[in-house]
Amino acid sequence: MQKSLRKGLWSLTAVPLLIGVVVAVNLLGLFFFTRYDLTDAKLYSLSEASKGLAESLDDPVIVKMYFTEELPSPYNANARYLKDQLYEYRAYSGGQLRFEFIDPIKTDREQEAMGLGIPPIQVQVIEKDKIELKKVYMGLAFFYEDRQEIIPVVQSTRNLEYEISSAIRKVTTEILPTVGFLSGHGESGLHTDLQTGRQALEQLYRVRTVTLTPGRLIDPDITTLVIPGPTDSIGVWDQYAVDQFLMHGGRLAILYDQVATELQEQTAFDRVTNWPEFLAPYGIRFQPALVVDRTCARISVLQQQGFIRFQNYIEYPYMPRAQLFNEDNLIGKDLEAVDFPFVSPLDSTLADSLGLMLEPICWSSENSGMIRAPYTISPMTEVDPASFMQPHQILAAAVTGRFTSAFPDGPPADTGVDLATLPETITLSVPGRVVAIGDAGFAVDQGMRSPSNRTFFMNIVDWLTQDESLITIRSREVTTRPLKEISDRQRQMVKYANVFGPPVLVVLLGVWRWQSRRRAKRS
Repeated sequence: MQKSLRKGLWSLTAVPLLIGVVVAVNLLGLFFFTRYDLTDAKLYSLSEASKGLAESLDDPVIVKMYFTEELPSPYNANARYLKDQLYEYRAYSGGQLRFEFIDPIKTDREQEAMGLGIPPIQVQVIEKDKIELKKVYMGLAFFYEDRQEIIPVVQSTRNLEYEISSAIRKVTTEILPTVGFLSGHGESGLHTDLQTGRQALEQLYRVRTVTLTPGRLIDPDITTLVIPGPTDSIGVWDQYAVDQFLMHGGRLAILYDQVATELQEQTAFDRVTNWPEFLAPYGIRFQPALVVDRTCARISVLQQQGFIRFQNYIEYPYMPRAQLFNEDNLIGKDLEAVDFPFVSPLDSTLADSLGLMLEPICWSSENSGMIRAPYTISPMTEVDPASFMQPHQILAAAVTGRFTSAFPDGPPADTGVDLATLPETITLSVPGRVVAIGDAGFAVDQGMRSPSNRTFFMNIVDWLTQDESLITIRSREVTTRPLKEISDRQRQMVKYANVFGPPVLVVLLGVWRWQSRRRAKRS
């Protein structure tokens, strides 16, 4: 009787107790978050940088997720992934990040979404065995005090964490750093050749063109100055302005093509300007040569065989694919491959002689080298095998230390400027940073089609402006997985193992099974 009574009491209390445990676990989940992520780069959990950003929020950030509820595949999976990430941000923010899900069509809030800059888009959906176009919304809006930041369309989860963290950082930062792009010396144009990089940078920085005029120094509100592929010499006043920008703690990114190329004529020649002389006092020297590498990008060439013309993809050693990155430098950390078309190697000895530290960011492969003029860059001309015997050329480097001014006696006197109106010349900089790359082509729009190249360029600017936390978020989502090079002998071994291995295993298994049955019969 007592046993039955105990069973009855347990049955009555078990269900409420279970419900209470489930409710308690869900309440704790609002404030304590854990996840087991078995991916190599932890792609399905927030990085330490994003966690720190969420934890640093002092005031509420409101996120409005304007998403159509019934999205077709694969966009419905993207929506679930986005919700999971927002829940994780909220958990680490201690409730300071708040969000709501809005279906603009069902809630009659389409005008609100479009007014924020979130447009409707058309996606294909299969209904009743027919392919139809459906109007959907897939955008995010971030609000903080009187500021807002918009992600108009989320069509992929690639780099989604970076975009969310960037939006939170941008909307919560009162004054954004300014990145300037030098012009006036044949550089690539910010609004013509560098549109992809400009649009990416504008998510985090104020971006503008810098044109120098005699008597005016570079504005002190510019944190980083990018010099994107100058083709003409630099005047003496411009040299002084850039010099003093560096002396006052400004950061430089110098992308210089030491070798000029004419792709139509398939020729190249050493560029003749005064940039090498100007850059030498800061420890930067590009060798007058082109790096050739057997680990390289493939290009499409038009070939003809008889009366048939066809496109063929061939490896082009003048476009090295860097896969060796310095893990001690955040710019290249976690990257796997960056393409550098027609890159000149850097010489590290000059920086050492000036007491500066030149830290390589990436190198060419073991099967690489360099060639000097005269150059023949035709893809149909085979490169001399002896040219690949100088491995590990420095393709990009960071120079750090206290730089000495190239103008120790003050501003140049032959520029027609009233020297009395200029501030005092600084002859020794505070600890500074410069990034030097012997190629500007990787950063133009065509080169930035590669996600790795785009990430590399953004990492350079982040590192120079010391916004290093975002580098760890962006770099880990670059998912290029190049195959390791193996010898011809190893290839043959793998081939024969695949062909003969399975039949041999089946035969051995049959023999073992046959012998087992024979022994069983005898016993």
